[in-house]
Amino acid sequence: NSVLTLAQSNRSATEILVDSFAKIYTPIVVLAALFMCTVPWLLGPEIGRLWTMNGLITIIIACPCALIISTPVTYVAGLAALAQKGVIVKGGQHLESLGRVSNIAFDKTGTLSEGCFQMLHFKVIGDNRERKEVLEYLALMEEPASHPLSDAIVKGAANEQVSVPRNLQLKDHTILLGEGITAKVDGKTVHVGNKRLFERLGLHDQLPKDDAVLVDEWTKSGGITGFIAIEGEGIVGSYCVADKIRDEAKSAVKELKEMGITITMLTGDQRPAAMEIGIQIGLDNADIQSELLPEDKLNAIGGLVEMTLEQKKCWGAKRAVMMCGDGENDAPALALADVSVAMGEGAALAMETSDVTLMDSNLNKLVYTVCMGQRVLRTIIENVTFAVLVKAVVLWYTLDGKASLWGAIVSDVGAMLVVTLNGMKLLPKSSQKAETNDVLEEA
Repeated sequence: NSVLTLAQSNRSATEILVDSFAKIYTPIVVLAALFMCTVPWLLGPEIGRLWTMNGLITIIIACPCALIISTPVTYVAGLAALAQKGVIVKGGQHLESLGRVSNIAFDKTGTLSEGCFQMLHFKVIGDNRERKEVLEYLALMEEPASHPLSDAIVKGAANEQVSVPRNLQLKDHTILLGEGITAKVDGKTVHVGNKRLFERLGLHDQLPKDDAVLVDEWTKSGGITGFIAIEGEGIVGSYCVADKIRDEAKSAVKELKEMGITITMLTGDQRPAAMEIGIQIGLDNADIQSELLPEDKLNAIGGLVEMTLEQKKCWGAKRAVMMCGDGENDAPALALADVSVAMGEGAALAMETSDVTLMDSNLNKLVYTVCMGQRVLRTIIENVTFAVLVKAVVLWYTLDGKASLWGAIVSDVGAMLVVTLNGMKLLPKSSQKAETNDVLEEA
């Protein structure tokens, strides 16, 4: 109910404009019709009867019902069609933005990829610690973290029969955004994270050359690499974790590009790993932005929004920027974008911040959603144009003395029915509903 209430309250600029026009237009027409029905009687009965009829015809044909209903009925049909496909849109305002999308920025983890990591490699560095001991430290550090990568590392340790040690005391566990984790373990500071973190700490340069080369090879193969360091011992281990690209990611990106939409991938991964993933889904080098912190993603979206504002023509509507993500770190960027999409399997904060939610996290549904937004815009233009033309034609016949009262009534009711039916064409057919129900039942 709260989502429905929000959707109804988020009225689009077009809907507000039409309603505002009707508020000014209706009183003017009523006053004009009243004038036509009264003042001409002063010039004689014949003229009075003629202009009274014209006044009645005018007030009927000038009724803005078809114009007012042309926009909301289209939005309702579009929202209902998307809801049946498992896509929740929080109002017609966002449907309109979907139809104007020119740029889409994708987060990688959990959006273009499934967010289901697996630890592929782990290597002990140095002779100070045994493999099991280093894995215990690593599992202890990662267990409290909520990132899917952390879960993969804990599971990777479990696969080697290494559980989280309870005899070690963990204190001051802190997430370092875009870098990793730090904490005190039995009084010693331990760091786990990516290359950026250890370069900042000045520990990466101390890495043995062979180990550095090996980690670079893991990165070039598309893996996400990291290290663990213990105070007084330096880096004691390295690991490689990989994520699986969504099966539909490549085809979805291809279809969006064919629609003339510019695609950008935003990720905190190192450049080689990001490039490997980007190439797999059909992105060019220039479309991939890597090694980004949450604030970098925010700045990237801000830059795209500013660019669309600069490109806006004075007589045209602004093109929209879409951000698609799933994690808490994506929430600021999602909030800044013109229209934001969250994956249903992602963080609650991302879904709360977003304008659109793909309940089953299927990127093919994103393509369908953008297409629906474009269809909604076209249908609104058709409805408004038709409603205005019908009014103009009948009004012309009225002023020419060729219109009748019944003709005015039929044209008014007919125009309202036509725009309603035209808006409802967005609803899926019975066969499509059945397919959707089957999918929902399987889920």
